[in-house]
Amino acid sequence: FWALLGSYKRHTKVIDDHRDFFDAVASSLLQGFCVITYQLFDKRVDVKSLPGILNHLSSLNPALERQLRSDIDSHTLLLKRFFNYRHKIYAHRDKAKSPREIFRTMPKSRLKREMKIIVRLSRETVCDLARESEVGKKGEMAQMIRLRENHARWDANEILKTLAKHAL
Repeated sequence: FWALLGSYKRHTKVIDDHRDFFDAVASSLLQGFCVITYQLFDKRVDVKSLPGILNHLSSLNPALERQLRSDIDSHTLLLKRFFNYRHKIYAHRDKAKSPREIFRTMPKSRLKREMKIIVRLSRETVCDLARESEVGKKGEMAQMIRLRENHARWDANEILKTLAKHAL
């Protein structure tokens, strides 16, 4: 995704040459990110989400539950912004504004930074829950997640290099 946001400067020509493709992929990935963010942090009691899991944790480890809930609550405004993207663009389409109008005011560098914050919050919360449930050690779980992030980054880079090599 970061390549599609323009942080792969050496592949700018390839991205520009295939703008329709990369715009569609970036839009799809952003949609998925917004939907998954909403699902992960949905506070309704009738869904499975991180806040719902924390409700069960309160009887097992109240201190950890308070800490994790505090961490999530400290990001409420940021999470609400991505919930709003999900609501206005992907779930209930705002007829007054197009997706481009909604995102026009958001610099790509800010979007990237905010997405990284949400990924970090998700990773830390999941790793703490895994450690508490004895599924695995927090460090090992975090390493596995980062490895997957690196694989996705490597795959995106390989796609861009291949497109550059076979550019017409």
